[in-house]
Amino acid sequence: MTEVSNVTNTVLTTLDIGSGIDSTKLARDLTNAVKIPQENNIQEKIDLTEASISAYGLVKLAVNNLKSNFEKINDANELATSSGTTSDTTKMTLSSVAGSAISGSYDFTVSQLAQNQRVISDQYSTKTQSLNSGSAFTASLAIGTTKSAVSAIYNATATASETTTLVVGDGTNTVSIASASYSSIADQVTAIRGGTGYDNLLFTVHENSEGNGIEFRYKTSGSVASTPTFTGTGSTHTVTNPTVGVSVSTPVSGVAAEYNFTGTAAETTTLVVSDGNTTVSVDSASYANIAAQVTAIQGATGYSSLKFTVAQNAAGDGFKFTYKTTGAVTTAPTLTGSGSTHTVSTLATGITAVNSPTTTTFSVATDTPVGVVNAINAANTGVKATLMDTGTDSNNYRIILSGQTGSGSVFTFTSTPDLGFHDSANNMQSAQDSIINHEGLVITRSSNQLTDVIQGATINLHGVSTSNVTLSVSNDRSTLKTNIKDMVTSYNDVVTLFENFTASDSEAELSGSLNGDTSMVRFLKDKIHAAIFANSSTGAGSIAAIRDIGVSIDRYGTMTLDETKYDAAVLSHYDNIVTMLTADTSDQNLFETSNKGLAQDIATALGEFTKDTGIVHSRETTTNTELTKHQDALVKLEERMEVIYNRYLKQFGAMETLMATIDSTKDYLTAQFETLSKAYEVD
Repeated sequence: MTEVSNVTNTVLTTLDIGSGIDSTKLARDLTNAVKIPQENNIQEKIDLTEASISAYGLVKLAVNNLKSNFEKINDANELATSSGTTSDTTKMTLSSVAGSAISGSYDFTVSQLAQNQRVISDQYSTKTQSLNSGSAFTASLAIGTTKSAVSAIYNATATASETTTLVVGDGTNTVSIASASYSSIADQVTAIRGGTGYDNLLFTVHENSEGNGIEFRYKTSGSVASTPTFTGTGSTHTVTNPTVGVSVSTPVSGVAAEYNFTGTAAETTTLVVSDGNTTVSVDSASYANIAAQVTAIQGATGYSSLKFTVAQNAAGDGFKFTYKTTGAVTTAPTLTGSGSTHTVSTLATGITAVNSPTTTTFSVATDTPVGVVNAINAANTGVKATLMDTGTDSNNYRIILSGQTGSGSVFTFTSTPDLGFHDSANNMQSAQDSIINHEGLVITRSSNQLTDVIQGATINLHGVSTSNVTLSVSNDRSTLKTNIKDMVTSYNDVVTLFENFTASDSEAELSGSLNGDTSMVRFLKDKIHAAIFANSSTGAGSIAAIRDIGVSIDRYGTMTLDETKYDAAVLSHYDNIVTMLTADTSDQNLFETSNKGLAQDIATALGEFTKDTGIVHSRETTTNTELTKHQDALVKLEERMEVIYNRYLKQFGAMETLMATIDSTKDYLTAQFETLSKAYEVD
């Protein structure tokens, strides 16, 4: 109808019929006279709201950027950049050097590389050769060995022929021999043995096997608290430690736990068995005896993953759970069902082996080489089994067992039938530890990768060496200074944003966009300042806070770094700075309650402001809601004004139609009057 009125008005105006007024334009002008002031008012609110939303987004971005700056200095390993070199890559290398690594040069010799035990079985003609006449059999793997205690032995160089005093000490007791002339090492040993207090020494004194020095043999096994000393007025004596004292625990043999559960032979029931980690469930069924229930459990999904085996007990009136591996049981097994109640009792208490092998017993269900390999690997003992065709004399299959490196990972495989793993001819390699020497100290490890010899560095051993291999570690602490400078810049960026967003006379983009929320700006400024300049929960020495390394706020509110003060603090108190910032930790778990250092404390505080429940996000959400309301108001205004515009068009259309009718009547009457007038004219 509106379109018709609009067309009608246009046609009438074009034909010069009607009022001659452009009623369409007049209707629009009258509508706009009402609409434009209201539209401008709403649009201004939209513009201000959108500016506020943009400002909140930039505040969140700036605060998160400041947070990331502190996260760069919250780990001890990240405060410095360290690197390492080796004098012989064929013997020793450094695979990683953390920022916390202590710089310096370290000399080592490699006496022995760690290796694992490897044994092979007898040979078999096929992968599926029967090993036990088609029947399943039981096998066991004992991991570890009983170690013996070792008494320390020290060697001291000596000069056979000289005039000298002799002073020997164990750290508590001392034997002193007055100056005398000696022609041999043996004479010096005799003199020491005859000295007052010799029997009180923790060691005995002997001539070494090479005849060029004196040997101190400790009377009891175990580590030595104080290195023995040997001095005199003659030649200098160098003391080394060829045999390190080792203490061991009294051996305790491991015992596999056994439990008895009562049962009801004939019943309809579900069966649920659990070891605390793995649960085996059997649906309800009717059983005539305990043996049938055992068969159902053994055939259920997950049974092989249980820590124990299930069998009928000796009396035939219940179940026996036997743990596969020796050791104490932390979570008692359970047996439940919808039928009768099962009462548990302990047949054998599990005992964890101490300085003794840990034994795991398992079933080889398929008596073939493939079946043995699968059963060993499924037992998850740390010993890996593989089946290899050596290619000798056509089909020649052997099972290879490989353990972990280190003497503590020696293993023994036992089964009936005997698969040949015990035969000396089938022993490919024995397990042994790595042994390195560092400045007279003998270091033994179970691996060729050493992470606890040089702090913060990982050493890899590749070969035995007879001469020193030098590992050099250097630190670049400029990383910390760069990160501190970046943090200062980020803080000042945050402050500048706050100032621009609350200043009405600034020419900066989004100036004054947060004039309506100055309370949030003040809140954030105060909280951020308080968090950054708070005392660290792990202050150390004279370094208690970030101000102690030269960071401060000037009278204009700008953060600055006094580089002279910073450099002096790093030079004298670097370790304390690390403690203050990181609590001497790396890769921290944020959910732990322990102190994490100032850097992470600040990062956590900043994260509280920008997270989904934080003040910035909350304000942003509220402002987005306001924007939606303003946009809805603009749409409703447009709809309301369109109704008014259409009403004007309709009214003006009716007016133009009436005017056209009047014009038509006028023309008709004019014509009639002209005709009538001509009728009375005289020629």
